Amino acid sequence: MRKISFGQRLVQIRKHFHINLTVFADTLNTVKSNVSRYERNLNKPTIGFLESLVKTYRINLNWLFGEEDNMLLPDKGGVLLKRKSKSQLDLLDDSERKVIEMVSINYTKSGIPVFKESIASSIQENLLPIEGSISAGDPMEITQTGYDFVPLPIYKSHRDLEDYIVFKVNGLSMSPEIQHEDIVFINKNNNWVELNNKIVAVRIQGETTLKRLSINNIDKEIVFKAINKRYKDIIIGYELMDSTQLIGELKAIRRIYPKKQR
Repeated sequence: MRKISFGQRLVQIRKHFHINLTVFADTLNTVKSNVSRYERNLNKPTIGFLESLVKTYRINLNWLFGEEDNMLLPDKGGVLLKRKSKSQLDLLDDSERKVIEMVSINYTKSGIPVFKESIASSIQENLLPIEGSISAGDPMEITQTGYDFVPLPIYKSHRDLEDYIVFKVNGLSMSPEIQHEDIVFINKNNNWVELNNKIVAVRIQGETTLKRLSINNIDKEIVFKAINKRYKDIIIGYELMDSTQLIGELKAIRRIYPKKQR
């Protein structure tokens, strides 16, 4: 019988208490990216993290590391979260997995593959956390989908996951190629010359935004171009490049397509 991994045990804890990754990380005084790596068995947990698990959730460490034992220690007054009722559990089964799988649909004019979602039937491996939103023009309301993780649809090995970061698009400056609420997969790369004329994620004056990079050597300017002509380009001089962080190149998009009317 295959031994259950540490990461799988962590997922079981979250499902047992019916909490998402963000809440789980907050109660353990860490960030969700750390917990995500633990759940995917990419990093080993710190002693402090294990101590917090025992103190906050009364987790049995023997069980946590794969032994056949009870998940929880006998309650001695420690903090425990109450489980939801069976009826609530039935409603939360799919969303609590916070996982989607994707099928390729088409490509943008720039050649970026676009995927659509379908709810996965079980917990999947090789997942990436959605780090937050990335600006694309004026901020808009974002619908909460309930997903914290997405699988990388273009990876070839576990190691490739280290090279990607995932954001949710907020705005219309890159439409129609990239739409509001698209999930974008960014391949980490800070080589300006290599990414010239590519769609990139970049941090300008503290704001993370999605634009097409264009280097103007004649005027010694970096131009971040919007696809939607209603939005102005962002132009910075070479002298400001040190304060501008190039995050990486857009490699794939996940999009929610409206359901067809019968």
